[in-house]
Amino acid sequence: MQNNLLFSLILNISLLVLMATVLTELRPLRLMIKRQERSVYNQLFLGLIFGLLSISCTYTGLSFEGAVVNTRVVSTLAAGLVGGPMSGVCAGLMSGIHRYFYNPAGFTSFACGIGTFGFGVFGAVSYRLFARRGRRTLDLILLTVAAELMQAALILLLSKPFSAALALEKAILLPKMIVNSVGLVAFMRILDRLNRDLTIELVEQRAVALLIAQECLPYLRKGIRNREGLQHAVDIVREKLPHFQVALTDRTQVLAASGCDLPVTPLPIAAREAMAQRETVIMEVSKGHRSAMLSAPLVTDEQVIGALLLIAPTGPNLVLDADVKTLESLAQFFSVMLELGETEHQIALRKQAEFRALQSQINPHFLFNALNTISALCMTDPDRACKTILILANYFRQTLTINEPFVPLEQEISNVDNYLMLTEARFEGALHVECELPDDLRALRLPPLILQPVVENAVRHGFVAVDDRRVSISIRQDDKRAYIRVSDQGHGFPLEVLKKLEDPNDPTYTGLFNVRKRLRSIYGEQCDFHIDSSDKGSTVSFSLPLIPPEMPDAE
Repeated sequence: MQNNLLFSLILNISLLVLMATVLTELRPLRLMIKRQERSVYNQLFLGLIFGLLSISCTYTGLSFEGAVVNTRVVSTLAAGLVGGPMSGVCAGLMSGIHRYFYNPAGFTSFACGIGTFGFGVFGAVSYRLFARRGRRTLDLILLTVAAELMQAALILLLSKPFSAALALEKAILLPKMIVNSVGLVAFMRILDRLNRDLTIELVEQRAVALLIAQECLPYLRKGIRNREGLQHAVDIVREKLPHFQVALTDRTQVLAASGCDLPVTPLPIAAREAMAQRETVIMEVSKGHRSAMLSAPLVTDEQVIGALLLIAPTGPNLVLDADVKTLESLAQFFSVMLELGETEHQIALRKQAEFRALQSQINPHFLFNALNTISALCMTDPDRACKTILILANYFRQTLTINEPFVPLEQEISNVDNYLMLTEARFEGALHVECELPDDLRALRLPPLILQPVVENAVRHGFVAVDDRRVSISIRQDDKRAYIRVSDQGHGFPLEVLKKLEDPNDPTYTGLFNVRKRLRSIYGEQCDFHIDSSDKGSTVSFSLPLIPPEMPDAE
């Protein structure tokens, strides 16, 4: 009889483990077990499943000396350990009531019913403890032994006659403790496999999020104002996560969507809630619509600027934690990239403002001298005065109407020529300029108003005598770079001026200072800028790549 008892227990455990394996392969149950936060609905549903498993153990148990020897303890304890407190109590209550009414006349039925409910309470109480400590094998064995001892004590206290209850426990207690302990360990290991799968999924989802972020970077760097870039980004997310519909919003409207037809306004409730709470929100798309909308806020510079939305084809209670982590990872990556784009946008605006400031810094002395020269020519050479006025008008038109970040060298040379013609009219043959230019004046594109301030500096300070100013302009090109050199034969730069030119934080905002700052901010290490100065003259030289760097849109 003992052999039959042991065989029956082992068979019951094997069936229970098999059922656990099958159940964990069912997608809805996997989704519920994987969720880390247990809602009331989730716990009650899992309690129903484990309760039915426990009831099935009563039917597959072995009738032995007026009792039913079974493995209910395994599934009932597991209900509390896996599903949470309400799940354990629910499974224990269901299975306990069933056990009593299964054979009300049995002398152990009442004690076993109470004991089965106690198994559920044991699991419920142990849920938090095992969540902190992990489900270690020894702890599971001790929990099973404690539950079986509790069941044995109830049978001895409540079952009559006592001699029959004692004889029963002497025969079944030890085999039940051994087999059910092994059974609970095996059962929990199968369920724990889901947690390992979850960890792997989280790693994979993080890798997917990083891959998506890398592909979206060129588009998101254009900033949240660029709808075309945002549409490219959400299309990439949709392509990589085909089970989801994707949308991106600012604080007032939907800016881009892929796979869904969301109205531009009003914002979905999930997006508004996520931005208000500054955390991920999960809710139904609409009542009766079995889809869940996951929304995470986009935050730049500690300010919420919008939300990223994923619409999953399952109810809110069936959303995987891995999917939530994917959304949160994407939202973090997108926030960083949008902030980078906004920073680049502000840099572009600042550079544009600097350029506008440079345009407005037309030297009043130069204008005053040019007008005086023209006034004098009107009396001595009216035709030349007329030509000079046209040159001055052309110079101002070129200087004040430039809107491009880069212009051909040809345009810069034309601006320099206009300046030199105006200057020659003033100095009447005292200005001597030598130019060495490349054959192709359109190969190099450079920032506007870079060359003229350097030449102007050489003209103003490069005099050998009052009536002798000598300036040399040399521009050479190879396949990749242009080399620009402007020399004069003056008395060199004062030492304090050279020190200021070497200081990147100097607030001076004219002439060579501005040229050097602009070149540094645009080209960085790609621009070599040097000033050589002595009492025999000065040379300003710098080299630039023929192809300029891409500039962010300042619109």
